Amino acid sequence: MHVRLEIVDKNQPETAVIRCHELTPEIEAMANLIRRQDVSRQPIVFYKGDEHYYLSLREILFFETDDDHVYAHSAADAFEVKARLYELEAALPGHFVRVSRSAIASILHIYSIQKSLTGVSLVAFRQSHKEIYCSRMYGRELFRKMNERFIYENI
Repeated sequence: MHVRLEIVDKNQPETAVIRCHELTPEIEAMANLIRRQDVSRQPIVFYKGDEHYYLSLREILFFETDDDHVYAHSAADAFEVKARLYELEAALPGHFVRVSRSAIASILHIYSIQKSLTGVSLVAFRQSHKEIYCSRMYGRELFRKMNERFIYENI
């Protein structure tokens, strides 16, 4: 594949064009990656008690809802986030994937996925005891993203 970069004037919009023979999952993943690199995105602030934390999204294993609150989990801690799960899903970078109605996981931290006969999978994370469940409805997308993981690992 040939790659060409052009520098444009500040008054011109930045544009990425992908010309391909067919739309493959890899091409779609590249397009989604470019779309999600929007620099105008607002940073996510994490809360614990009265303190505000400004963490890198690379530190976050997963987001989950508990009652009316959304929590971001790192390897050792959990922080409240003042956003709804659907808002996070739209704003998060491509290495996050919805795994259930109540959780979004980072594919960069997934260590193993244990499938069960009921279709619900247990997702375990690297260097953490934390686990979440992936419902059957979201399982196909999770496995697709895991197979594309190499795209996100070096960003």
